[in-house]
Amino acid sequence: MPLPWLEGLYQQLAQSFAQQRFHHAQLFNGDKGVGKLCLVDSLADGLLCASPVNLKACGNCKSCQLNQAGTHPDKRVVKVEGQTIGVDEIREISDFINHSAAQNGNKVVVLEQCHKMTTAAANALLKTLEEPSLRRYLLLTCEQTALLPATILSRCAVHEIKVNSEYTKKWLASLSIANYSWLELFARQPLLVQQWQNDNQLEAVDSLYKFATEIKDSHNFSALVDILNKDHSLVNVFALFLTEHLKTQLVLGMDFFNYQKAQSAISEFLYNSSHVLGLNLELAISQLAFTLRESQN
Repeated sequence: MPLPWLEGLYQQLAQSFAQQRFHHAQLFNGDKGVGKLCLVDSLADGLLCASPVNLKACGNCKSCQLNQAGTHPDKRVVKVEGQTIGVDEIREISDFINHSAAQNGNKVVVLEQCHKMTTAAANALLKTLEEPSLRRYLLLTCEQTALLPATILSRCAVHEIKVNSEYTKKWLASLSIANYSWLELFARQPLLVQQWQNDNQLEAVDSLYKFATEIKDSHNFSALVDILNKDHSLVNVFALFLTEHLKTQLVLGMDFFNYQKAQSAISEFLYNSSHVLGLNLELAISQLAFTLRESQN
């Protein structure tokens, strides 16, 4: 297990497997960047390995070699294509499970972001969960269990993936990531920070933080717009920085009515940025900055 904060949970799962109490459907819920995919990939490898030790793959057998090549016939990974997971993709899972295994008897399905299933897809998955097959395992990841039907949750072993921020600070430091002012906000999502590092985005994120803390004094937003246009997912990060800055202003004596007004403006900006086609981002930011400027004066 390459991520040390997941080791404890992994040991619990390995023990339950050894004691034949391992549930056929394991659901791992947590924020983006906590390591859910790393966990389920390791579990899948261990379940398919011919000679696992404490549910950890040996790395040498034929099954492990097939996994490393991404060609294992007894492993199926279902990812979100577009905005949702459709019913046809879930029906394919059922067909896959019902066929005989090609290697060591186990078959594994990894279903990523299962909270994005359509209602029809969730109903189709429920049928599979209600009729578990021997040596067939479903490993699901999720970011919002509230979006899943209770019937799905009740048929899975649900694990909340939480990260100790103090523990992961050392891990982030080992990656030679500078101690940015905003780093504390993402200490519980260490893999997200690592992804930014790998994508050479740390300086861009730092720029977003500076824009957020100085937005009421800014009038030229072209550099900010360039950053957000290159990676639209950073809009959420920028909104988080704005919100955290507002909280600081509230503690320093900002009028609560003005705080609520400013927070509503941030929420509206966040909604429009993901729902309004052809949004003029620079104009939207200018309007947001005006509202924040008015509320903090």
